[in-house]
Amino acid sequence: MSTVTERVAEVKEKVEQACQRAGREMEDITIMAATKGRSVAEIVEAVNAGLSDVGENYVQELLDKKGELDEAGYSDIRWHAIGHLQRNKVRYVVPICDQIHSVDSLRLAQEIDRRAARIGKVQAVLLEINIAGEESKFGIAPEQAPQLAEQIMELEHLQLRGLMTMPPYTDNPEDSRPLFKALRDLAEQLVGRGLPSEAMSELSMGMSGDYEVAIEEGATIIRLGTVLFGPGRY
Repeated sequence: MSTVTERVAEVKEKVEQACQRAGREMEDITIMAATKGRSVAEIVEAVNAGLSDVGENYVQELLDKKGELDEAGYSDIRWHAIGHLQRNKVRYVVPICDQIHSVDSLRLAQEIDRRAARIGKVQAVLLEINIAGEESKFGIAPEQAPQLAEQIMELEHLQLRGLMTMPPYTDNPEDSRPLFKALRDLAEQLVGRGLPSEAMSELSMGMSGDYEVAIEEGATIIRLGTVLFGPGRY
C-alpha cells in the first residue's frame, strides 16, 4: 500500500505530464488536498510532501483541523473553503481562509463582504457554477454568472478570482472534458464582457478521477482527495 508521500509524488508526475501535453507550466497549477474526513496526521504527511493548500467542505472540520495544525507548527497552510457555505457560517470562515470556492448567491457574497470588512480583509472568492445543471448540486447556472460576477466586483472587500465547478461523477474522465471546456469558455466570455482578466484567473475544477483532463482544459486548481489519501471515510 502506497503512502501519502508516494501518492503526492505520483500526482505531481502526472500533473507535469498533463501540463506538457497542454503546453502549460506546472507552476500554474495548485494541487489542493481535499481533506474531508481525513485525519490531521494525513494532512501533515501531505504538507510535508510539498503541498501547501488544503480544502475543507465542512466549517467545523476546517476549524478543528486548522487549530490542531497551527498548534503543531503548520500555520503556513493555505486554507480553502470548498463546500457549500451557509451565511451563518461565514463569520468563522473569513478570518482563516485564503479563498472561498463556493459563492453562489449575492446574499452570500454580501455577507462575506460584511465579515471581511470587519477585520479589514479583502476575501478572495470563486463563483460556483453548476455547469451540468444538476438538481442535486449547488452553484449557479452559467447564464447567471455575468450578473453575479458584476455584483461581486462592486463589493469593496471581495476579490473575484475565477470560477469553480464539480461535474457529475463518471468512471470516464473524458466525460468531464466538455464541461471543463464549458467553464473555461464561460470565464473567457466574462472577460469579453468587460471583467478584468485577473477576476477570471482561477479555474477550480478537476478531482481525483479527472484532474489530468481538467489541466488539459485550463484548470489552475485541482481538488484531490482519494488519489492522495486512498478511499475516503465519508
